[in-house]
Parts: sequence; C-alpha cells; structure tokens
Amino acid sequence: MKIFLSLMLFAAFAFGGHIQWQSSYDSALAKAKEQNKDILLLLLKKDSPRCKTVFVDIFNKKRVQDEINEKYVAAIAFYEDENSYPIEMFYTQQFPALFFVSGKDETFLTPSLSGHFTKKELLEKLKRE
Repeated sequence: MKIFLSLMLFAAFAFGGHIQWQSSYDSALAKAKEQNKDILLLLLKKDSPRCKTVFVDIFNKKRVQDEINEKYVAAIAFYEDENSYPIEMFYTQQFPALFFVSGKDETFLTPSLSGHFTKKELLEKLKRE
C-alpha cells in the first residue's frame, strides 16, 4: 500500500506539475486551517484505470494547477485505505472522486465530481467556488 501511494504521489509531482498534494486528509485539514483555504480531496481506487490517467489528462494542465493552488489545499487518498479520509466518503462508488470540503467546518461545499470528469468540468466547478 505504501509503495503504491509513493508511486501515485511521485506521479502527482511528476505529471501534476505544481499542485502541492498532501498525502493525507488530516495533513490537508491542518494546512487548510493554517492557510484559511478549503480542501480538494482526490479519492482514488487502485484498480481503476481512470484513476491512473487522471493526473496526465487533467491535473497536468497549468490552468488547473493554478486554480487549485490558489483556492485549495489538495490531498490524495485511496479508497482501500479507509482510515485516511472521512467516513462519509467511503460510500463513493465511482472513481476517481473529487471532493470539495470546507477547511473551516469540514462540510461539503458542492457535490463531488466522480467517475469520468473532464478538465472543463473541473475548471467550471473551481470557478464557482
């Protein structure tokens, strides 16, 4: 599990450019409170082919990176590691899933994006927040 997480984080840094991904929800929450930002949590599933390409297809784009870094503390969690994210997200059925969470009170800011979402859909969602 830790090796897989390390590889995904490496991919995030290598392909995700300058998004400053946190490796756990708890570290993202602490940083969000410190920086007065909200949390963008990417929930992945190990056996999902879409999860493996989401970094190249969406998070590798500079415009996406800039929008996320400006407004959010970004974190990555894996569905299989249910202790690394809030239980409310455990019932997710489509992956990848992207949650927008308040850094102040941990409520959901907007419905999540899940399954096959596009760069355009993500940018529209980021602009609304």
